[in-house]
Amino acid sequence: MPAMRHGGRTESAAHGNGSAGSAARLPPAVGELVDELRHHGLDRLPAGEPLTGGFLHDVRRITLSDGSRVVVKRIGRRSATTSSDRFRLGESVARAAVRHSIPAVPAYLLDDGHPILRVGATGLLFYPNVHGIVLSTAHQALDPALCRRAGELLARIHRMRLPQHPFRTAGESALWDTTEGVPWDRLVAALRHRTDSRLSGEDARLLTYWSQAYAVVLPQLSGRVSVGHGDLAPRNVMAHDHGYSVIDWEHAGLTEPWTELAVVALDWSSGPGGEVCGPAFRAVVRGYLETTADGLPDVNALIGRAGRLLAWFLYNARLALQDRKGPYVERIENTVHLLHVQAETMTELREWFCQVPRARGQR
Repeated sequence: MPAMRHGGRTESAAHGNGSAGSAARLPPAVGELVDELRHHGLDRLPAGEPLTGGFLHDVRRITLSDGSRVVVKRIGRRSATTSSDRFRLGESVARAAVRHSIPAVPAYLLDDGHPILRVGATGLLFYPNVHGIVLSTAHQALDPALCRRAGELLARIHRMRLPQHPFRTAGESALWDTTEGVPWDRLVAALRHRTDSRLSGEDARLLTYWSQAYAVVLPQLSGRVSVGHGDLAPRNVMAHDHGYSVIDWEHAGLTEPWTELAVVALDWSSGPGGEVCGPAFRAVVRGYLETTADGLPDVNALIGRAGRLLAWFLYNARLALQDRKGPYVERIENTVHLLHVQAETMTELREWFCQVPRARGQR
């Protein structure tokens, strides 16, 4: 798979290793920092430089005693109660990806063989550092050539055919629970009353519509399971002098492959306002179909993507009702906007999603 091209916004990316990905050994200076933290607590963790991280965690670049740098992810308090197994499983997928020549960036394994350092109730992960460009939908990701390669990359991840039993043993599933029983009208009313949310009755009806549609297709979608990245959005792909790297494997695990393709296609083809760029969407799907031999996509996977948005809405709605100062209201309103856009463009999305792949080697 050729290296991803990039242009536009340049900034220091969150973490990577400057190559096509390697499960690097723990550098001595990182080991020294780990020992300091184990014996003396979080006070020994330097403030470092805040980086563009995910929605849930604090990510910083720290300069070590020998002048080298490491990226440290401090697991967010909202995820602190999550089993360490979830993070370990995600990192195990990243390490497997490296073995399959996929440019993943796994966390360092510590001397106890695990990627997570527990300091009291706080969990820390340590990653190799590299300067590069974090791809963004607003700039690079709408490039059809780049989107095509994103689809190829997703297909390569699915083709690893990793064992599913570790995830099932941990109680994980490939799709999100049905939300058909959620009283959306009452939830929207509560958000309007207790927060500064601008959601409307129309939004509640939209949420109900998608919830019912997802409940109908969920049994059919659940018949296919693979192991995927879980969040292969542009913000988790980084370009640098050696090519590109895929970061943030925290959500890697069981997935319904066509649904993950729908999610990735919309993540890479949606502009700043949520509008979908047809050539970019088709390019993601084409890149995937030309790399895999799994036949034509299931159009119901587009509704599966809506199911994911519903789950994200519920997660942030619960937090918004507890904490009015957080970013949760903005997130739920953005999510509803994406659901509106999807509802308005479903005719086109179905046509683009079920395109017939070209013959291998044909451009």
